[in-house]
Amino acid sequence: MPSASLGLYASRLIAEGSAAPWRFRAIALLALGCIALSLVLLVLLRRFRLRTWPLALLLIYVLWPWAAPALAWAGLLVVACVLLATNARPPRGGFWLEGAVSLASLALYVCTLAPTVLPADSGEFQLVSYVLGIAHPPGYPLYTLLGKLFTFLPLGDVAYRLNLFAAVCGAATLGVIVYSVRRETGSRGAALVAAATLGLGTTFWAQSTTANIRSLTALFTALCLALLLRWGEDRSARRQVLIHDNCRGNQNLSGRLLALGACFGLGVGHHSSLLLFALPFLAYLLACEPRLPLRPRQWLPAFGAFLASFLVLLYLPLRSLMGPSFDPAPIRSWGGFISHVLALGFRGDMLYFRTFPELLARLRVWLGIMGLEFGSVLSLTALGAALPLGARRWRVLLLLGGSWAINVLSAITYRAPQTVEYLIPSYVALAMLLGHGLGLVLRSRLRRPLGGQVLIHDNYSENQNLSTGALVGLLLLVAALNGVANYPSFQLLHKDTSARDYAQAILRDAPQGAVVLSNWHRATPFWYLQQVEGLRPDVEVRYVYPQGAQPNDEVWLERIAEDVASRPVIVTNRYYAFEQTNYRWIPFHEAWLVHPGPLDALPEQIEKQEAVFERGIRVLGYQLEASDLAPGETLNLRVYWQLTERLDQTYSSFVHLLGPQGAVGQGDLVHHARDYLPGEVRVDTYRFPLLLHTPPGEYRLITGFYYDAGSGLQRLSTQGANYLLLANVRVHSARESAATLHPLNQRFADGLMLRGVDYDRSVPGQMRLYLHWQRPESPLVWGAWPKPQTQSVFIRLARQGTLIAQAEMPSLEPGRTATVALDIPDGPERLTLSLASADGQPVPPLGPWHLPSAPGLPLRPPRGEAHYISLGGEMAFIGFERLPGAVAVGQRVWLRPRFLALRPLVADYTVSVGLRQRELSWEEKTDSTPALGAIPTLKWVRGWLVEDAHLLAIAEDAPSGRAAVTLEVYDAVTLEPLRVLDERLVAAGQGTQLELGQVNIGR
Repeated sequence: MPSASLGLYASRLIAEGSAAPWRFRAIALLALGCIALSLVLLVLLRRFRLRTWPLALLLIYVLWPWAAPALAWAGLLVVACVLLATNARPPRGGFWLEGAVSLASLALYVCTLAPTVLPADSGEFQLVSYVLGIAHPPGYPLYTLLGKLFTFLPLGDVAYRLNLFAAVCGAATLGVIVYSVRRETGSRGAALVAAATLGLGTTFWAQSTTANIRSLTALFTALCLALLLRWGEDRSARRQVLIHDNCRGNQNLSGRLLALGACFGLGVGHHSSLLLFALPFLAYLLACEPRLPLRPRQWLPAFGAFLASFLVLLYLPLRSLMGPSFDPAPIRSWGGFISHVLALGFRGDMLYFRTFPELLARLRVWLGIMGLEFGSVLSLTALGAALPLGARRWRVLLLLGGSWAINVLSAITYRAPQTVEYLIPSYVALAMLLGHGLGLVLRSRLRRPLGGQVLIHDNYSENQNLSTGALVGLLLLVAALNGVANYPSFQLLHKDTSARDYAQAILRDAPQGAVVLSNWHRATPFWYLQQVEGLRPDVEVRYVYPQGAQPNDEVWLERIAEDVASRPVIVTNRYYAFEQTNYRWIPFHEAWLVHPGPLDALPEQIEKQEAVFERGIRVLGYQLEASDLAPGETLNLRVYWQLTERLDQTYSSFVHLLGPQGAVGQGDLVHHARDYLPGEVRVDTYRFPLLLHTPPGEYRLITGFYYDAGSGLQRLSTQGANYLLLANVRVHSARESAATLHPLNQRFADGLMLRGVDYDRSVPGQMRLYLHWQRPESPLVWGAWPKPQTQSVFIRLARQGTLIAQAEMPSLEPGRTATVALDIPDGPERLTLSLASADGQPVPPLGPWHLPSAPGLPLRPPRGEAHYISLGGEMAFIGFERLPGAVAVGQRVWLRPRFLALRPLVADYTVSVGLRQRELSWEEKTDSTPALGAIPTLKWVRGWLVEDAHLLAIAEDAPSGRAAVTLEVYDAVTLEPLRVLDERLVAAGQGTQLELGQVNIGR
């Protein structure tokens, strides 16, 4: 069986590595040849007494009914791990498995490590460790000191070294988990499953690649749990030794407690939230040794070590007295020290959600988080692992389950926009619970009768049982597939330098002596570049923080007024209230330069292009950030113009990106007559993403002006045309395929792959299909690479044998992707998709081993409502979860929009959901961070499916009748809305705000 499995797997992998179809006879010969070679190889391996049965796990992919490269390679990785664990024979007591897992995970995290400085808290930690400053409460002195050691490494820049610190902590955490599970259960397979579950989980992986305090928190959590379990094991073993060994046993127990006290104290001093773990820790100690409180000689040294570990906190007042370069709130009193260490400023957020409806909503959010982090299979397996623990080792369940529960309860009741991160200690406890429970199951299955007795195999023979190995292999495969899904996102983040680029560009070009008013997200990279790399120390960067109940826009205007008359002011935020002032907001990279009065000069670096429109509007030039874009990417344009006379009415300006099929992107701005002076230079900023289904090619970028003539919109003319051509823009195919709700990974005979299909019924009576295509970049078996598409290929959609839509496939280079949109009449019947060449010859789909299938791929559109509306190329709105049909005035209603992350997000977006009766000018809405603040978009990776709950209160005076459900997503900092990337909805007036669905308001 192993040789047949390996041979069939190898033959299928070879066949599916080719873009060309195979015939059955060639497949049979290939399979027989691979089986023969596999048999020879396995005979040779048997001579070395190597166990080869894990190769039978390859049958999973051999029997898989679809071609799935990710599954094939993930399965091979799993089999390699099982083979290694089965055949490796290290000396007893060695730590080879722990070392191997730690090194492998460290390599993975380094390969996906953030490359440089990061925004917000991560940027602060990168700065604080280098200058030995004081971080925001609770201060994190231990992290600061340990991070300082990493700054001496000769690797990358300082920020990269602090990111590496997180990778080391993450890898060490997995090593501790492997040690604990292997030591307690004797199962290397269970240890690998526990490490893979946690290490490939989304948030733990993310925290292991960026400078943060969560990775060190996870390490302390794992260390404390492992020490407690080892103490419990030593206590049980002590009862089985001879009387004269009791002295040595007591010393071991005291030593474990001493290490636990020091470790727990350092963990609590690092982050006070770990103090809650004292409850399950004490419960476990008393459950194991009820008379422990009566034996102070055992626990007093541990308690002393616990207290002594808090000496590290003295770093905060002592260093603050030295006046470090970064110390936003100097500590000058005992009260200030206590307030800083205990983070008393956040005490109002503790137990913020405590009513029954709020707890139910937060519990639902937590269930969603578990699905995003680990998937349903591993989450349910961990729950099932608690059963054997409860039956056979209830004390272990008390410790691990209690630690998990206390962290979950504190996190879901805490008001903070990073619940996914606050849950990291519970992820650690859950992984250990999974490993210990699975280890017990595997150990019980390894009993077999021999000579009338029941024996337990040693550690090296446990995996001889095929069913046991299959269970381990399947769980490892599920964890590996989770990692495969996450890897592309972290590879993109590995190349992301947006935080450095943003701060560096503004500091480099800022006027001499300017002040930059910044939000926290942007402030820390500014400070890092100034204090660590010495960039532009003459520029002052000032963090504008909230002032209690005072609106943020008023706070910003006050800060601007303090300096705008004496020196240049740059702001990172934009509020609607800014438009009511007399200031001019000049775009400055991705920020704004505040000008106290009208602008009368042009910037030096612009493309000058003059044209005079009617009514005295003169275009002076433009700045185009990039003229080579991919679908979904954002076009950034600034147009400079001025008036030769006062405007007589309100006008609007526009920018369109035009191709053979019409506009693929556009922007419009309204200009009020009262705001403009003759001779003043105006600048309009346009940012709009291209449609996901934009075909590659050359496009024209035009601008112009129009007004409402009463009978319709009327454009102004210039030089005989009603627009001005600014530039030509090239659109090329994208490298990354958009995330999809219905993945297919279906290959066709010419090398094309249909990655997925999505359905949208947002327009009544019509259904749009988004077909996501890719031409893979993998090499052919015979050494040739896939060739570019040289002939036209047509996509055809048929319903009940009748052709209803057809489109030409864009030409794709290897490694490129494209999305094609097809609009068809809506209907319940199934669809058939096929490809054909220009001469009408069918291009068949390929099945397993790339055997040609019958032309025509069946598609099954979902019943009922279906949405796939791209918002700014960042996320897709995919519908509401059970939209209520009716609600009474005075009541509250839950509205739950659902989103699909199209890429890993690096911006913080706010979701606005409401009800509106346009004809009565009535609207009620609520704005918040997604998932009740628990899952900010900054944490989203590609493919995440996030449900966002909004509780909307209907006022008593709300009008009765049908109200449209509205949805808008906007940048929390700049307030810029994400544009709707659907030309049909844009034409209907839904360019930034969707109106999908209705709710009846009654009395």
